Amino acid sequence: MAAAAYLERIQALIRSLCDEELAAIGQAAESVAERLAAGGRLHHFDTGHMKREPIRRAGGLVGLHPLELELEVRHRAPAGRSSAHTEAEQSYFYDREDLADYLIEKSNLVAGDVLVQVSNSGKEAFTVGVAAAAQARGVLVVALTSVAFSRELEARHSSGKRLFELADLVVDMKAPPGDALLELPGLATAVAPASGVMTAVTLWALMAEICARLTERGLAPAVYRSVNLPDGWAFNREQIALYESRGY
Repeated sequence: MAAAAYLERIQALIRSLCDEELAAIGQAAESVAERLAAGGRLHHFDTGHMKREPIRRAGGLVGLHPLELELEVRHRAPAGRSSAHTEAEQSYFYDREDLADYLIEKSNLVAGDVLVQVSNSGKEAFTVGVAAAAQARGVLVVALTSVAFSRELEARHSSGKRLFELADLVVDMKAPPGDALLELPGLATAVAPASGVMTAVTLWALMAEICARLTERGLAPAVYRSVNLPDGWAFNREQIALYESRGY
C-alpha cells in the first residue's frame, strides 16, 4: 500500500532526526533558555504551510510570538492582454530581498531575543534576508531547515548563502531533496511530501526541550492547556497573566 510506504518513510526520517539531531536540538534549546532567562523573548517565523502550527496550541508556549508578513496582489489581465503572472505568482514575494529588511524594521525584535526560523529549502532571498536582518539587531537565529535539500539548491540571496549557512544554530529537519517521498506507477512526479510532518515533529521536539531547560532553571514557562478540557479557558487566562508578569 502507498499509505503504508509513506508512513514507513516518515518513521525512518523521524528516527534519523532522533539519531542525528538531538545534540543540535539540545544546543538550540539551551541557547533559547539562556536568552529567555536573561529577559529575551522567543519569536517564530515560517513562510511555509506550517506557519501556524506552534502558535497558541495546547502544550505550546504562551511566550512564542509569531512574526508574519501578509502581501497579496490581485489584478486581472485586461481584455486582449495576456497575464504576465499566474495568480500564485502575483503574491510570491520570497524573491524580494528588500522586503526582509522592511519586515524586521517594522517588527518588535530587539537584541537578546531569539527567532526560530523555519524554511524547508532555505534558499529564497527573502528568507535569508530575514535571518540576516534579525542578526543585525542582535537576535539569535535558530534555523529549522532540510540541509540535504538546501545544498542542492542555488542561493538567491545577494550574500550567496542559504539559511543553513547563515543562521547561528541549525536543526536539520531531514526532508529529502524534492520533498515528496513516493514514486507511483503512472505518475510523472512523486507524491506525499515530508516537510509538513518533519516541521511539526522538529518544532515540538525543540519546544519540549526549551520547556525542560527552563524548568531545570526553576523558570517553569507558561504553557497553554487544551480549551476542550473543562478548565481550559480559565487555565489559559492564568497562564497568559503569568507570562505577562514574568516574561516566560
